[in-house]
Amino acid sequence: MRTWFYGPGSWITRVSMWFLGPLRAHGLEHVPREGAFILVSNHISLLDPMIIGSTAGQMAGRLVHFMAKEELRHWPLIGWLATEAGVYFVRRGEGDRAAQRLSLQLLAGNEAIAVFPEGTRSRDGVLGEPRNGAALLAMRSGVRLLPVSITGSNRLFPKGARLPRRSRVTVRIGAPFQLAPQGSGRIDRQELANGTDRIMRAIAALLPAAQRGRFG
Repeated sequence: MRTWFYGPGSWITRVSMWFLGPLRAHGLEHVPREGAFILVSNHISLLDPMIIGSTAGQMAGRLVHFMAKEELRHWPLIGWLATEAGVYFVRRGEGDRAAQRLSLQLLAGNEAIAVFPEGTRSRDGVLGEPRNGAALLAMRSGVRLLPVSITGSNRLFPKGARLPRRSRVTVRIGAPFQLAPQGSGRIDRQELANGTDRIMRAIAALLPAAQRGRFG
């Protein structure tokens, strides 16, 4: 899937970052040029999807789909831009089931999706406790996982700031890996936990030691 907006949107992001601070991306050669994959990353800023999408995604020639709440679709301009940029929406209350269904549909169509295993932004930049969603999708679909780390984006728009601030932002991309496919049957809880732990350690390996938390 390609949208007309994604290329210009990525360019706008990189130009904006030129004013806000240097943006560096390392490991672009690891991004699969074709086929489905699940991008997994730490999460420290509301700007992470835009920055990661324009680096690990567009700079490598891939559209990466991010998930957002259904309410965003109806916001003036922003909802339209998000739709054109490949965001997929989940209704409040449907949560995990709807997200899983939509994600698996995209992966079956050889698309790339992004998941933040922590499920929310880290307040201090240190990896927090993860959820099992990314591991579940990887085991159900059998597709590759692409580990990514982002640093510095939390300083672009700190809490309480009215205007963005300059900050060096670095995106690091690791080598893809796979978890053992489990098909549509019941997945053992320990297998799922082990898969999630492996995902988090792959992300942690791309972060400075002080931000790895218990996965360092």
